[in-house]
Amino acid sequence: MNEVEPLLQDIKVLEVATYIFGPGSAAILSDFGADVIKIEVPGHGDPLRHAHKAPPFMPLEFAYIWQQDNRNKRSICLDMKAAEGREVLLKLVREADVFITNFPPDVLARLNIRYEDLAPENERLIYGQITGFGEKGPEASAPGFDATAYWARSGLMDTVHTADSEPSMSSPGMGDHPSAMTMYAAIMTGLYRRTRTGRGGKVHSSLLANGLWTGSSSLSCILAGGGAVENPSLHQPTNALLNHYQTRDGRWLLLVLLHQNKHWPNLLKALEREDLLTDSRFLEIKQRNDNAKLLAPILAETFKTRDLQEWRERLQAQKLTFSVLATMEEVVDDPQVLANDMLIDVEGHHYGRGQAVNSPFWVEGSEKVPAHVGPAPGANGSDILRELGYSEESIEQLSRQNII
Repeated sequence: MNEVEPLLQDIKVLEVATYIFGPGSAAILSDFGADVIKIEVPGHGDPLRHAHKAPPFMPLEFAYIWQQDNRNKRSICLDMKAAEGREVLLKLVREADVFITNFPPDVLARLNIRYEDLAPENERLIYGQITGFGEKGPEASAPGFDATAYWARSGLMDTVHTADSEPSMSSPGMGDHPSAMTMYAAIMTGLYRRTRTGRGGKVHSSLLANGLWTGSSSLSCILAGGGAVENPSLHQPTNALLNHYQTRDGRWLLLVLLHQNKHWPNLLKALEREDLLTDSRFLEIKQRNDNAKLLAPILAETFKTRDLQEWRERLQAQKLTFSVLATMEEVVDDPQVLANDMLIDVEGHHYGRGQAVNSPFWVEGSEKVPAHVGPAPGANGSDILRELGYSEESIEQLSRQNII
């Protein structure tokens, strides 16, 4: 049987982007076979290449956090400010299908690489622009990381903690990676539009917009004239069946029992607390919710009588909706993770298990390409120039001039 050709093998992507949001979207394109050329600043490269060396990251010799979002790519270090470098860039643009950048609007203007600057070179180009706070308004060019623009500014940081705890920092890249999915979707929508019209166009997204989208279930209440929901209290929740509880061995589990009439008797069976079925305080849903502050301590004390694994088996036997609060160390060995190919082997990655996290969707009949480690800064520059028709002498001269 002939192997199926990668779905995006004819798509050429130029990535003028740093950190995670932009490179993450290009990584997904590369998973399906797109040729992604990463254009980096000579002598520096993507700053994320070095982020793993400083807190809060675990320092390793392997640039794991950069590699997660830069597998399968090629790299050229290019001085886009120099006339010769711009000439190389424009030649690449003329052959490209997609251009991805997270440079702020004012920097794009200084470099003359805005959509309106590049579109005349290639009317089929899909130009994907990423910002922290959106392209308009007084903060259009303000620097923004996912911790600031996605997590803090969107209201998520104020929401995702209990009434008794301080706000917490987001996990590294926690906003960047879902935002990268948005840019991937925008690019693919742009490519689809191109098949309909024959023309490219600009697509754009921001960390702030993605943060609002993540929090939209809560924001929709405010937009409909309601107020903000109060931060939950572990010991005095508004719904004791949507709460987390600690087990005897110090672990935690989260109950999410939305169908109370169906699951309340099953929960009490799992807990061996059928006596609560006739407790007048908890007979109906309204009574259980009105008396949640009384019910939660009872459940909390009960969960402390057994270890996590036993509760897991008991709750599963009653087909109840819950989750163990897994640690990161546990996640990488989770049978569900392994059974569904959520981790991938990476060719050339010889540290630890030599794996990375897979992109989170699959297209049946269009397999992803085997992953291999991302390149050193500028590692593919000469090959890329040869493909553009540059002679060996020209390549050597550009190298001597530090253009590449």
